[in-house]
Amino acid sequence: MSKYEYLLTSVEDGVGIMQLNHPEKRNALGWELHHEVIAALDEWAYDDDVAAVLIIGNEDYFCAGWALDVLQGTEGADRTRFTDLALHLMVAIYDYRKPTVAGVAGVAPGYGMDVANMCDITIASKNASFGSTQVKYAMNGFYHGILSKTNTQRARRMLFTGDPISAEEAQRCGLVDEVVEVGTLRENALRLAKQIAENGAELTSVLKEVALRAQNMDHIGATAYELRVTHDLVQRELFTKRIATGLERLKSGQSRATERAAL
Repeated sequence: MSKYEYLLTSVEDGVGIMQLNHPEKRNALGWELHHEVIAALDEWAYDDDVAAVLIIGNEDYFCAGWALDVLQGTEGADRTRFTDLALHLMVAIYDYRKPTVAGVAGVAPGYGMDVANMCDITIASKNASFGSTQVKYAMNGFYHGILSKTNTQRARRMLFTGDPISAEEAQRCGLVDEVVEVGTLRENALRLAKQIAENGAELTSVLKEVALRAQNMDHIGATAYELRVTHDLVQRELFTKRIATGLERLKSGQSRATERAAL
């Protein structure tokens, strides 16, 4: 049984599964859910049994965004504490040291879409919809998160209008990597997360750091940095084991590099 009130957590084949579970608010992020997501991420960050994390709602809805009712009747200090807590969560996901996958079905407005955009890869059900709806409440959406996955014009259009887009359009413009049939989101998102986790926590943590850092470097700096990472990896026992196994598979005609190509 999960130790959290609004979060169902488990570990399966190297994947830390975090299911938002506050149906009364359609998984809107209030005080408690913010704290619980941060705590679960902290728990898995240096757990060698967890090599990737899946954040998911259910097959009908992902996350309704901020629980705006918590701001009603509050004054400046409490609103500041809440926005500071939101920043803590956003940085915790955005800069997480292991790969993260978001599985989105149903509505993902505003901060719900932002949570998905903070993850490395988003898988969406055909019934999903996305929108930077904060503008409807005289708030700012998470522009950087949108821009990190799509182009400038699309990011600004979503930020300025708040209009929703479908799962198919989200895939077309880069917010979503894969769209799956309704009712199959969990199995497909978990399939991808497990494929990533097969590499083990030691390697996925290194690769996630590369993904976070290299994109902000110039091409020469990035090339030199990534070669230094490769140099570090080939000194490790993990490489020695993998290269021996890989060569044996090559000799037998079972290359790991191409084993999924026929699927």
